[in-house]
Amino acid sequence: MNGEDAKAIMWLGLALLFAASGVGLGYAMWRVGRILRAAEKDLHRTVDEIVPLMVKAGVSMDQVNDQLGKVDVMMDSAVDMTEALDTTVRAVTHAVTEPVKAVSTTVAGAAEAARSFRDRMVADRNAEKAASTEDSEPVPVPEGAPA
Repeated sequence: MNGEDAKAIMWLGLALLFAASGVGLGYAMWRVGRILRAAEKDLHRTVDEIVPLMVKAGVSMDQVNDQLGKVDVMMDSAVDMTEALDTTVRAVTHAVTEPVKAVSTTVAGAAEAARSFRDRMVADRNAEKAASTEDSEPVPVPEGAPA
C-alpha cells in the first residue's frame, strides 16, 4: 500500500462518513418534520375546539355581568328602603316616646304629690294626737327605753 492508496481509502472513508451522516441527518429531519406536522394538526384541532368554548364563556360572562347589574339595582333599592324604614322607625319612636315620657313624668309627679300629701296628713294626725295626749295624762315611759 502506498501513500496514494492510503489517501484514496481515507477519502473514501470520509465520503462514506459524510454520506452516512447525511442519511442520518436527513432521517432525523424527516422525523422532526413528521412530529411538527402532527403537532400542527393537534394545534389546529385544539384551536377549533377551544375558540367556540371561549366564545361561549364570553357570552356567559356577559350574561353574568347583566345579572350582577340587576342585583346591584336591587341592592340599591333595598338600601334605599332600609334608609326610609329607619327614618320612619325613628319618627315613630320619637312620636311615641315623647308622649310616654310626658305621661310617665306626670304620673311620677302626681304619685310624689299624693305621697307628700299623705305624709303631711299622717304627720298632722300624729301632731293632733300628741297634742291631745299632752292635755291628758302623760304616757309612762318604760325604764331603759330611749328618750
